[in-house]
Amino acid sequence: VAFSGALALCATSVARASAAPAPRDDAVTVYTGRISAHRTWQDLLTEPWNPRLTDSWLVTAARSRQFATSLDGRVAWEVEGQVTYHFGDQSHWEFNLPVIARWQRFPWSDRVRTTAAFGLGLSWATEVPETEVRLEGTSAQWLVYWVMELTVGPPDARWDVSTRIHHRSKGFGLFAEAGGMNAVTLGLRYRF
Repeated sequence: VAFSGALALCATSVARASAAPAPRDDAVTVYTGRISAHRTWQDLLTEPWNPRLTDSWLVTAARSRQFATSLDGRVAWEVEGQVTYHFGDQSHWEFNLPVIARWQRFPWSDRVRTTAAFGLGLSWATEVPETEVRLEGTSAQWLVYWVMELTVGPPDARWDVSTRIHHRSKGFGLFAEAGGMNAVTLGLRYRF
């Protein structure tokens, strides 16, 4: 029910956006993915042909707001709130709050709008995630969250295709001795 409410809120925000394609400070991103059985996120990048996926899935609705820019507008600074539902081998909710730096200008952006982003923040799961325990031996409700994202879309549209690595981590022992997960995701980002 809470997830349906979050999606309805996101859909309402998207529906209220005007038709002008100018860049906006707010965005809604909805994505889904599957949790990887790889030990580290680096394995996802170095062995993309061998995804080693679990039977645990996630779906996320995220709302972000740009609060600053730097480097003559090349980098946008955003804060993002996420609501994630896990299903498959586990069933629980996850809430994440990262601060994101988004590189917005590439040489080909006039033909294909492209952004690359990295964000870091906190993650709280409503219960200790079973898949993380199975993969790491233990885990915790509170962990570090980070995200890497690449978006591409038409230069004059408000929407982009988004691919992300959705990562929960022990934070080098700061939050837990073990735990965490990586999911490769695909979704849509809509700016308004």
